[in-house]
Amino acid sequence: MKRIYIPVAWELVFVIATIIWPKQAFHLFFGFYFGLLTYFYFIYKQFSFRKLYKNFGRVTGFWIPVAATFIGLILASKLRMLLSSQFSFNIDEGAVSIIVHNDIVPTFFYALMMIIIKPVSEELFFRKALIRFDNKKQTICFTIISLILCALTRAHGPLGILEWAVMALPVTIAYIATKNIYISVMAHVLFEFYDNIYEVVYTVGRILNR
Repeated sequence: MKRIYIPVAWELVFVIATIIWPKQAFHLFFGFYFGLLTYFYFIYKQFSFRKLYKNFGRVTGFWIPVAATFIGLILASKLRMLLSSQFSFNIDEGAVSIIVHNDIVPTFFYALMMIIIKPVSEELFFRKALIRFDNKKQTICFTIISLILCALTRAHGPLGILEWAVMALPVTIAYIATKNIYISVMAHVLFEFYDNIYEVVYTVGRILNR
């Protein structure tokens, strides 16, 4: 439990900073996710490329759960958009917008953050570090905490928190069901690639042809 005190405090600072300096959200997000990745990967050694590679050869035990989680993330994304369209006029969303400068270098760092740094760091913190399996009540309690903390990084209003908690459900369920962080990490990375690559390629093409 001791290892979560610093990242929880780090998130608190991050959330307050996004409220005070919303126009600096891109830099704040990059610093937040990079800080989490550094903490859990370099300091606590919570991720191993060797173990990830070993999972690649397991079709039933790895790739099928990854595919199911990926589909779940797509469905959750559609549900999030539905919730937003139905209730955003009546309930505060409080979503944090990530504004990127229209140039190649910021676009590259945006892609790096969204497709690699963000999903890996979120899984290491919100799933592996937070969720406990000592008993059923503890698992339920820490799962709810992890969903709320994960949602708070992207929104401050009640509707936005609900939307992003919904988005975190598929990877949370995958981790609880399999207790294999590499399944949720891979599914999350693949989804972020799917969700962001078109916009990144389009932006780069537009910049190069302007």
